[in-house]
Amino acid sequence: MQHRWIPATIAGVVAAAVALSLVANGGRAAPEPTNPPVAPQPGGMIPVRTITVNGQGSVTVTPDTAHLSIGVQATADTATAALEQANTSASALIAALKDAGVKPDDIATGQLSLYPQYSSANRITGYQASNSLNVTVRDIDRSGPVIDAAAKAAGENTTIGGIWFSVDNPEAVMAAARADAITNAKQRATEYATAAGAGVGAVVQISEVGVQTPQPLYYAADMAAAESGATRTPVEAGTQELTVSVTVVYELS
Repeated sequence: MQHRWIPATIAGVVAAAVALSLVANGGRAAPEPTNPPVAPQPGGMIPVRTITVNGQGSVTVTPDTAHLSIGVQATADTATAALEQANTSASALIAALKDAGVKPDDIATGQLSLYPQYSSANRITGYQASNSLNVTVRDIDRSGPVIDAAAKAAGENTTIGGIWFSVDNPEAVMAAARADAITNAKQRATEYATAAGAGVGAVVQISEVGVQTPQPLYYAADMAAAESGATRTPVEAGTQELTVSVTVVYELS
């Protein structure tokens, strides 16, 4: 009997709650609660369209520095005698280079060697000693006289491995090549974008891939003129091309 009163009691409580709600709202039903506005969530953004191209630029320059590989070589019956002859000639060679105006900092030993020489029967017949120098001449017009002075000092023991040329300060002339590389990259990007029905927008990124300078080209010197002293050793530097490569990323419009 006691359980029958529970539903009635619950119903009465609900009715009382509804009545209080109506009184609080002037007899009107209380509005249903609403959720607060939700901020838009990140994601779903449209990626920026880009195009990546490589560009190259170059500048032609006249070298201002010469590099010589010059040295001495001597052959004797014993290792000591061969080395002594080479040392004497090398000392005379170094002194002549300095007298010709080459600074001590621009003279460096490149290779020093001493080897036995063998007969067809594989027997030692003597020894050969050599001493080569890497010499930097910062006035190309002085290259010929420097070679002649060195050959005169070392005499028949003189050896010349070659000569090559460079620009002492390439950064001073690279601005034009870099500007040319950017122009080349913009032209390529425009051609690709036009073919794809788009336009080229702002620059997103620029990366310098590398700077290429000419590799050393060794020119054998004519020792006949130097030994005879009849004429000066001719040296022609010509021109060189310095190249810059860049990678540029553009927006597509």
